[in-house]
Amino acid sequence: MKVLIADDHALFREGVRMVLENLSDEAVEAIEASDFTQALSAVRADPGIDVALIDLGMPGMDGFSAIGSIRRTAPDVYLVVVSASEDPQTVRRALDAGAHGYISKSRGSASMMEGIRSVLEGDTFVSPHLTVPDSAQAPVGDLDADRLRDLLTPRQRDVLAMLRQGKSNKEIARDLSLAEITVKLHVTAILRSLGCENRTQAAILAAKTGM
Repeated sequence: MKVLIADDHALFREGVRMVLENLSDEAVEAIEASDFTQALSAVRADPGIDVALIDLGMPGMDGFSAIGSIRRTAPDVYLVVVSASEDPQTVRRALDAGAHGYISKSRGSASMMEGIRSVLEGDTFVSPHLTVPDSAQAPVGDLDADRLRDLLTPRQRDVLAMLRQGKSNKEIARDLSLAEITVKLHVTAILRSLGCENRTQAAILAAKTGM
């Protein structure tokens, strides 16, 4: 079994690799990626990848957009999100974007293997303790700070904080050492996640929630 492990924390990637090697019934070949750009490059370069384990919070692009990009690039790869977020709407959006499964990082190694096996057998797997809404709901205007944090990746929260300061995409790109196109992608994802029509609304919402 060939597995792509995509996470921006090297220690986590190493841990997942060890789990797979120790618990899998077959030989495991692991390929690692630390951001979405590397993950996309990996699935383009190697059509033999069976499963992609993807963290939503990696640099490079919005996690939900990345799921769609990976599925379009490698439609035969089983894509499983492995995330610290247990927010029901995040789970729903990941599945709607094309993920075959969603595994919480709070679960043990046995749960991860159960999820991978289920997905390879053609089932959709979600960690049993998680709630999956019937449909994704647009966030409402009375979001609190905790809910808002759950909806956004760490990098998106950084971008939102700078939107609140009134900074342009060019200024944000300079301050965060990102390409301007990457900032634009983050802004688009933020507006979609928060149900805002423009960056001014997003900035006002950030101010209201103390972000």
